[in-house]
Amino acid sequence: MTNFTVEEIAKALGAEAFGDLSIPISAVQAPAKAGPDELALAMDPSYAEALGAGNAVAAIVWPDADWQGMGLKAAIIAPRSRYILSGVTYLFEKKPEIEMGVHASAVIADDAIIGENASIGAFVIIGSGVKIGKNARIMSHTTVSEGVVIGNDALLYPGVRIGARVQIGDGFICQSNTVIGVDGFSYVTPKPGAVEEAKKTGQITASTRTDGFARINSLGTVVIGDNVEMGANCAIDRGTIENTTIGDGTKLDNLVHIGHNVTIGSTCLICGQVGIAGSSVLGDRIVLGGQVGVADHINIGSDVICAGKSGISSNVPPGRVMMGSPAMRMDLNVEAYKALRRLPRLVAKVAKLEKSVSKDDETK
Repeated sequence: MTNFTVEEIAKALGAEAFGDLSIPISAVQAPAKAGPDELALAMDPSYAEALGAGNAVAAIVWPDADWQGMGLKAAIIAPRSRYILSGVTYLFEKKPEIEMGVHASAVIADDAIIGENASIGAFVIIGSGVKIGKNARIMSHTTVSEGVVIGNDALLYPGVRIGARVQIGDGFICQSNTVIGVDGFSYVTPKPGAVEEAKKTGQITASTRTDGFARINSLGTVVIGDNVEMGANCAIDRGTIENTTIGDGTKLDNLVHIGHNVTIGSTCLICGQVGIAGSSVLGDRIVLGGQVGVADHINIGSDVICAGKSGISSNVPPGRVMMGSPAMRMDLNVEAYKALRRLPRLVAKVAKLEKSVSKDDETK
């Protein structure tokens, strides 16, 4: 069990603390459920009532909170609650339990290089020429294919699959069942096909029907920077010729698909069920909300935010906030939506006017 005093927690968070700082804390808890040895997370005034319903004697509270009036013996002040929450969860994290060393059932190629203090779980397979840095934690049933390079402090949860020649930097975290370095979805018809005809003419004729597709193999790989995290069940395609790349500090949620040849910059947030089609280029500090779709060969500038379910079908300049499908500037999308909601009233008004004009014509 993790135990800290209120003073130790405040110092670790770089936050101010008041009251009895020697109170021992074993866990964090919601305000209404917190016990005397648990730190209540009441970082907003909306939690005041719930705090009174619990039995906490110490809490993280909002600035200017009357913590003594709420019956607390100690308080830590959180000027930015979400940021403080990040530090709290780091302190009290229940890390996965992995035994040091290599499990007897793991299969590791003779020429693979495993760094110091590594933990390799049951039924892990590590291929020829693999290099894994220090302090790696690789959990059961993970596969690391030939020629892969992984930096220091990696954490791979059960069932991760890493394809051949993938390169990954330091501090990589990958949740279960994500696959990195699969072949791209790339095919071509022997002669110009229906898709090409539809793009040019908007029609499909019998002349462009095809009996099959020729496969374009993926010769590239995937290159991932430092401190990248990936959620569960992501799929990252290798490049066709050039590599698929993901920059430092970028975070992917669950069920994200990155197509072949895609380039993603640093410090991006890619939320759940986002799909980015092949050869698109994304800048730095981009946020894509849940279920955003990015068409192929699209360029998105740095510092762009796209609201959930947006459909990006054309290039986006830097610094834009986008919304809708097809996506447009958020302010334009809001106005368009308002106009759409007004359409039934407008149609009814026009019908009424038409009826009135028709009666006037009849009386002439």
